[in-house]
Amino acid sequence: MFPSAFLWACPVVLSCLTSFGSTTSSIDARVSHINYTTVTGYFLQDEPSTNVSTFDFITTNFGLINRTYATDATYDPAGTKTQWQRFANQVFRLNRDSGRNVQYKLLYLGRHGEGYHNAAESYYGTPAWNCYYSVLDGNGTVIWADAHLTPKGIVQALTVNDFWVSEIKHQKIPTPQSYYTSPLTRCLSTANLTFGGLSLPSRHPFIPTVKEFFREGISGHTCDRRGSKSYIESAFPTYKIEAGFAETDQLWEAYHGETQVDQDIRSKAVLDDVFSHDDETYLSVTSHSGEIASLLRVLGHQKFSLEYGDNDDQKSPYLNHTRISPLETQFHTFPIMAVVHALDDYYLAITLLITIGYQLFFFSIAFSLKFDKLTDFAGGTNFVWLAIITLAFSGHHHARQIVCSIFIMLWGARLSGFLLFRIIKTGKDDRFDDKRDKFFSFLGFWVFQMVWVWIVSLPVTILNSPNVTKFNQPAFGTGRDIAGVILFAIGFILESVSDVQKYLFRSDPSNKGKVCDIGFFTWTRHPNYFGEIIIQFSIFMIAVSPSAYGYVTGQAHNAQYAAILGPFFLTLLLMFVSGLTLQERPGAKKRYESGNHWESFSRYTKRTSILIPFPPQLYEPLPTIIKRTIFLEFPIYVFDPAKHADQSKVREREAEEGNNQGQQDGPQGQD
Repeated sequence: MFPSAFLWACPVVLSCLTSFGSTTSSIDARVSHINYTTVTGYFLQDEPSTNVSTFDFITTNFGLINRTYATDATYDPAGTKTQWQRFANQVFRLNRDSGRNVQYKLLYLGRHGEGYHNAAESYYGTPAWNCYYSVLDGNGTVIWADAHLTPKGIVQALTVNDFWVSEIKHQKIPTPQSYYTSPLTRCLSTANLTFGGLSLPSRHPFIPTVKEFFREGISGHTCDRRGSKSYIESAFPTYKIEAGFAETDQLWEAYHGETQVDQDIRSKAVLDDVFSHDDETYLSVTSHSGEIASLLRVLGHQKFSLEYGDNDDQKSPYLNHTRISPLETQFHTFPIMAVVHALDDYYLAITLLITIGYQLFFFSIAFSLKFDKLTDFAGGTNFVWLAIITLAFSGHHHARQIVCSIFIMLWGARLSGFLLFRIIKTGKDDRFDDKRDKFFSFLGFWVFQMVWVWIVSLPVTILNSPNVTKFNQPAFGTGRDIAGVILFAIGFILESVSDVQKYLFRSDPSNKGKVCDIGFFTWTRHPNYFGEIIIQFSIFMIAVSPSAYGYVTGQAHNAQYAAILGPFFLTLLLMFVSGLTLQERPGAKKRYESGNHWESFSRYTKRTSILIPFPPQLYEPLPTIIKRTIFLEFPIYVFDPAKHADQSKVREREAEEGNNQGQQDGPQGQD
């Protein structure tokens, strides 16, 4: 006998108890025939009196009937166990006491959430859908061939996930021990969203097996045509694919479909295959409404349809070959532009080529005219152009893409604008005094700037790429999104305001040579660097949300997380290449040797954090080991006059100061 709880991604659950017996001497041997018999009395879905139109699995504990069992007296004499715990014990006893040819199993059958094919059928209407639109791959705006889940479908699956979390915690429901899924994308995604992140036993993790015959009833509709085996392996790398699974779809054929009898034969074959090879008691199958209806017929269960609610993915087994004319009104439900596929579907090559060309263009001007004013401008504006181009190419303008693209454009535009303004005021950039006339030395800087722009742009580049946007996206406003926006605002204010504070301080002639210890520089010696680091990590935090919440899977998931190279590269650059290493010890050395406000500078470094903002009153008394580790003031930044100063320069400066003092004192000593 065999209990089966049929779970749908839309709000309905179907459960039944079914006998499962073979004609061989042992259930473990290869069987020649399997009989399924539904046993009533365990789930509301088995009862003829249950109203399908009002049934709600969430409020009915998956439909499990609140009743006692003969096994309760010995298993739960104190009455402290949940209904599901007592039911699981009942199933265990039934299996223990059954004959060798009989097993009890519980099936959780889950229907996928709403797909784009469902949304298209709702928009166009079933007659127009069946006669024309269903045989197309899409409408130029949306693709419904092997349809992905809509945002609504994602929410439906996540609602079931939340319910599973509650049932596991409060009802101690037995979780599936084996997982199976249809090979169509909407089911692959629904299974991942439904069971991903649950607290599952380590011996029964969520690793579903993809089985060809659990697919929807096969028709000429393109939504019934599955993707390739390679696509499934790439998009869902943790899933297992059954042996003999063809690379391309061998079952789907345009304008042809299987009859209900053929589908039931297929469903019987896949059930027999699973039950004769899987000894686990609790099984999950994520499939389609039409296929689940077929499975119910094979199991001998009463009809339990979803005809009252959302589009149920059921179709006629054949197509009407008469096409109707396209509707006059354009399909505006999904305002998505065509995706541009440029060289590779992560936009890595095209952004690299654009960056190389953009930087070489400005390099040719800077080298030919010995002109420093465009160098930093070229770097900052390069970020802006990459964000604009990849966003325009992506064709999918989700709020998260727009926000991340705008953020990096704001940062790049502000940075380039400020540095351009500053270089116009100063006239030249001292960094290039020894490189400006040397072709390869000067080119080396520009090549490094190419690498900097391309790598730091990776989170936004990959977020906007087709390999990521082809997946459904979580609605903007997740915890990561909110935290990212807050951090970006903090970083942007910190960097932009500190740049202005330092510029104004140095512009005042009375501050010449003095230590800038005003504003944000009171709490950190480099607030602009810290702000820049925070900005890049905040953009990554927002950009990776689709993968963090399980919407993007496979290689695209890995690529999104690999994009953390961008903020890490910028952090390493500021800390160990062109930032602190050029500012700290060399700056201190120059001040010490020249005697330029050395005492005040030394005092400033002792009481002010090098990077992480911290109150100076609390920072100064901290142990040196805390400053060198937690606050990142590594030994490579620390200036020791005895080790690092050129003492000959110090003596020359002291001698010169002595002579000047002597010249000033001489006339005062005369009569």
